[in-house]
Amino acid sequence: MGQIRFSQILGSSMALSILVGLIVAGHRAIKQAIAPHTNQPVCLQLLPLESICYSAETVLSPRKTTAIATNLDGSWLAASDQATVQLWNLHTRALVRSLKGHTNWVSAIAISPNSRTLASGSLDGTINLWDLQTGELLNTLFAESVTSLAFSTDGTILASGSRLLRGAGKNTAYPIQLWNLTTDQHITLNPGEPVAAIALSPDGQYLAAGSSSTQVWHLPSHRLVHTLNSGDLNTVIFSTDGQLLLTGSDGVRGEDGIKMWNVSSGRLVRVLDSVAADFALTPDGSRLITTYGGTANIWEMHPFRYLGTLRGSEFSGLLAEFGLNGQAVITGGSDGVKVWYPVRSQLGKLPK
Repeated sequence: MGQIRFSQILGSSMALSILVGLIVAGHRAIKQAIAPHTNQPVCLQLLPLESICYSAETVLSPRKTTAIATNLDGSWLAASDQATVQLWNLHTRALVRSLKGHTNWVSAIAISPNSRTLASGSLDGTINLWDLQTGELLNTLFAESVTSLAFSTDGTILASGSRLLRGAGKNTAYPIQLWNLTTDQHITLNPGEPVAAIALSPDGQYLAAGSSSTQVWHLPSHRLVHTLNSGDLNTVIFSTDGQLLLTGSDGVRGEDGIKMWNVSSGRLVRVLDSVAADFALTPDGSRLITTYGGTANIWEMHPFRYLGTLRGSEFSGLLAEFGLNGQAVITGGSDGVKVWYPVRSQLGKLPK
């Protein structure tokens, strides 16, 4: 999550364009330019007698976005619109409400697993906590420039990180910050480098974050246990069983690219012949989205295999999520928020 067409993302403000471009893209323009153009309908063979086909996308919003998130069952979608968070009902495709409270661009969004709380991080140095159902602003946390957020599985811990640097020379990394939303306890970890992406394991034992490499922290002891040679990190996610950690980079395909690691041992398990700017997993962990160069690639996790590609943008790096219990595919970038709704119940093997 880059050197793309910054003027097309934000217009005339060069500094802000570069900043938001880094949040959205995090990868090189040359690799975007060579990404395949795949705008034809795509069918995914899930089982021998079942497939899902995606046809033309639905554009929920044509406006540029720098952060998106869905709740656990994928019925709600939150997407940034400059300093505002727009909340959509994915069943009705309706804009439900706009959450206004930040004074600068919203750069990260996370929704608690119980679908009660939405956290929005901004370049204004705050994290706002909202009641997802009513839109009420519950609390404001102060975390300097936030570019990544993650909730623990039980919703009690919120982690934040920043890919930006601070200080007069802009050479000091911001700390990782952890808030216990029940006890108000606040803890910081010092990774020594910017945080391009952050994730918490399902059991709440581990935190993964990094930029030039990926650090894995044991949260109960606040101890760094692994430093993984992931390449320059764009995105990171734990498998739903917590046994694997996936890291995504824009390095050489098959070398840095996408890697799978054993969380306990830190051992490299698999390297995929692909690269990634963002990841998303279905709630049951059965399918994975990896984005790069305007495309969203969809993979089956068990056994691991490539299923198909959707084109989400002509020129933008993409953010991705699953919606509607893993049935819909969502992308966000400089040319808006798009949703691919499935046409299901196609029986028989797909034509070759």
